[in-house]
Amino acid sequence: MRKLLLSSILIFFLCSTLSAQFSLLPSIGVNSLPADSEPVCYIPLVNGSFNINGIQAGDTASDFKLFDLAGDSVTLSEKLSTGKPVLMIAGSYTCPVFRNKVGSINNVVSLYGNQIEVFIVYTLEAHPDIDTSVYFGYVNTGAANINAGILYRQPVTYGERKDVVQDMLAAMTINAPVYLDGPCINWWSHYGPAPNNAYLIDTNGVVFAKHGWYDKFPDNIICDIDSLLGNPVSCGGQGSNGNFNFTLLSNDTITGTPGSTITFSGDLINNSSADVIVDIYRLQNNMPAGWASSLCADVCYPTTTDTASILIPAGMVQHFYFYVYTDNSLDTARARVGFRNRNNPTNQFARNLFGITESLTSEPELISLLELKVFPNPASDNLIVDLTESYKSASQMVIVDLAGRVVGEYELPEPRTQEQISIDISGYDAGTYFLKVADISGQSYFSKFIIAR
Repeated sequence: MRKLLLSSILIFFLCSTLSAQFSLLPSIGVNSLPADSEPVCYIPLVNGSFNINGIQAGDTASDFKLFDLAGDSVTLSEKLSTGKPVLMIAGSYTCPVFRNKVGSINNVVSLYGNQIEVFIVYTLEAHPDIDTSVYFGYVNTGAANINAGILYRQPVTYGERKDVVQDMLAAMTINAPVYLDGPCINWWSHYGPAPNNAYLIDTNGVVFAKHGWYDKFPDNIICDIDSLLGNPVSCGGQGSNGNFNFTLLSNDTITGTPGSTITFSGDLINNSSADVIVDIYRLQNNMPAGWASSLCADVCYPTTTDTASILIPAGMVQHFYFYVYTDNSLDTARARVGFRNRNNPTNQFARNLFGITESLTSEPELISLLELKVFPNPASDNLIVDLTESYKSASQMVIVDLAGRVVGEYELPEPRTQEQISIDISGYDAGTYFLKVADISGQSYFSKFIIAR
């Protein structure tokens, strides 16, 4: 009996040891807890698809050490030593996609918490307020963040990143532990720059599945986990005979100030009893030089992406945004966006969208700094322009109509001795126009005026 007991213990030990055998590449990133004052390293702009950057399925993972808000550490090797697979998911509070996936993450923890190790790696802000998004190359705070009041600049120290995570955990129920990427974002750089990618790692240290976006169609995290664990697999999600409607919530023509992001919004509504796959197309994209646009449905796509596909579950609504990123010019963007049911081409919609920039004088706090002083207003035959010291270095003025077209150009006299000049506007049609002048530094000044006959 004693020999039998010892044999059973030995067999259990050997099986446990074998199940915990793995091989990892050398550790990346930090070795000790960073100080709150430690600065964040330079963050490059991201190029390429989230699906193909970083390591891939079939690659051996690299070890790493990360810390949570309490200063407790985690390493990948420690997690794998439990004999369980590991699911690690990148997170960012300013990424609406990540916030929308927290329910899925909590569901995975509830269903598989005893079979796999799940944790979140907090990286950098996907849509910081004021600062440029590294995923777009533009300031792209996003309507979802503005509406939710989730407005954070890109942290410049490790402590500032901790502050954002603290706010996130206070505002949201997240059942997976959250660890912070180091100041030099080594995890983010190595595993693939993305706001919400994910890796399912087998017990041998090899990546079993990679999601460029966590649990985004056609990827299915439940299907991947069941496949890895040897459970019965039913992936579904083929979007049988469902149908959808599209409702444009915003106007189809929106005016913004130069340098702003113009946002169109709508809802894709599946009122049917079956899932539906919707293919989204940017059919026309007539952007002025220096402007760009992007599609945003379940995720926000790079400005170079013209098509996207989403799955809308039965009875669910998917928000849609179309962003137009402007520069400091007065101009007009014209776009056309289409939505088509992949399994029922007769179920489709298309919308024309127009984005127009108007004078900065619509921003009250800028009037005293940037407004040209003109009179009379309304005017009929002549417009008098005050020349202040701020833009006496300018050499040319232009008149722009509401469509953003330059309709008149005027050379400013040299030497600049007079305090006012008169512009002949007798040849213009009645309507609203903008006068624009740029100084030697490139700063533009505007004035909105009306021609009345």
